[in-house]
Amino acid sequence: MPVVGKAGTPSAPVFIFDEGAQNCYANFITEVAEDGDLVRVGFAALSVDGDGQRKAMVVVRLHIKKDVAWEMCRELRKIEDAKAHRRKK
Repeated sequence: MPVVGKAGTPSAPVFIFDEGAQNCYANFITEVAEDGDLVRVGFAALSVDGDGQRKAMVVVRLHIKKDVAWEMCRELRKIEDAKAHRRKK
């Protein structure tokens, strides 16, 4: 199992391992719900059948601690802010 990264702090490092987790493509959110200290989010991939019927195939359901969900929101905001800054140049 290769170490692919390290996060955390020098006094409390977190070693990141990757055993080849599947990369799922999603372009549709099927569920967002709160469950105590968790947020449940379901993701799907939209497609169209031969008869023209649209369908959403669920590809992953995440149960995320709220603080991790908020961290993801902050990181997405950083990405959007950086894109906006590049457009202004």
